Amino acid sequence: MEASYQGAVEDDGKNALLGTEKLLSAAMLRQDWKEAERLAIRASTLVNIFVAGEGGERDALSLFGQEKDKPFKGEPHERAMVDFYLGVLRFRDQDYEGALSAFRSAMYKDRGSFLLPVERQEARRGSDNVKRFVYEDDYALFKFFAAKCSQLLDEPADVEKYLSQAKEIRPEMAPLFDQGMDPRTNVLVVIEGGRAPYKRRTGPQGAILGYAPGPQSTLEDAWIDEHGLSHGLCEDLYLQATTVGGRQVDELNVVKAQRQEALHAAGFAAAAAGTFLAIAGSESRNRNLQTAGLITAGVGLATMIVAEAAIDPSADVRAWATLPGQLFLALGHAEPGAGHKLRVRARGPSGGDQSQEWYDVPVREGVSLYLIRLLPGRGGGAWSP
Repeated sequence: MEASYQGAVEDDGKNALLGTEKLLSAAMLRQDWKEAERLAIRASTLVNIFVAGEGGERDALSLFGQEKDKPFKGEPHERAMVDFYLGVLRFRDQDYEGALSAFRSAMYKDRGSFLLPVERQEARRGSDNVKRFVYEDDYALFKFFAAKCSQLLDEPADVEKYLSQAKEIRPEMAPLFDQGMDPRTNVLVVIEGGRAPYKRRTGPQGAILGYAPGPQSTLEDAWIDEHGLSHGLCEDLYLQATTVGGRQVDELNVVKAQRQEALHAAGFAAAAAGTFLAIAGSESRNRNLQTAGLITAGVGLATMIVAEAAIDPSADVRAWATLPGQLFLALGHAEPGAGHKLRVRARGPSGGDQSQEWYDVPVREGVSLYLIRLLPGRGGGAWSP
């Protein structure tokens, strides 16, 4: 695979980002950390150039299949993971300032806004009768790592801010996050499981981008030497791909349809016309929906999400397919030094064993961060420092 995508490192063509992302996944898998960081920096640069160059992108729902003849820019969860990996790689190098910058950038990729019709009692004659809803990022793991970086940089106010946000997003993970902030905790392990959600075409002429969940893994236990590590599932990328601010896009479209019907029945106009969730701050995207006949089409979404219609008109399903589907966090304590053993016990989607055992694992002074990918047939080996 790597030979097929090597050209992406020098090429700035339409698939440059996608090729760089897949090379990044491969470099992390073989534990070539220096090469991985180089690729993560390039991927992050490409992503941020795309975002900065799109009018209204900061204020838009980045949930749209891109036209296939345009550069691959990725969907929000793909963009966010680029900067997350850059943060992880910098953190393991103990560059906490650089890591914090990357984690903040990852959060930013998951923010936006959307438009919904107002409630009937809020409607006014001569008004567009729509309200903008701003949603914040909701990756608890990004918040936790931002809090940890802030702790190591001696920024207590930011520690409190990010840690409280992480707990608000995932209250059930609060004990794990608190343990992670304990100064005695010096071993952090990000364990990736499953596979990224599948992109697929749905709707008229395949113009709507949809998602199906990929296979998942189950993390049962983790140890450093003979000491058990606390662990938990922090992120599900399928949920991230199909929600905005924690709310299913399907649910929002039902709300939109109900409010629109109520407004029309009362004789009020609503600028957020059509069956699907309005595109905030991007008239060109609304026009693309109209061009493909989707602005008034009643397409059932089930667990799929609304996407901008490609003028092709089929939706772009290019994907960073080597992403995981789940992000687990494990943490604990070990004495600094070489020769440690890191073990995980895990199962694949059909119960297949995905356990791994790594030896010659170094534990540094300060905090050590490790990245493990659960895959069938990958049993571990000597750790590459």
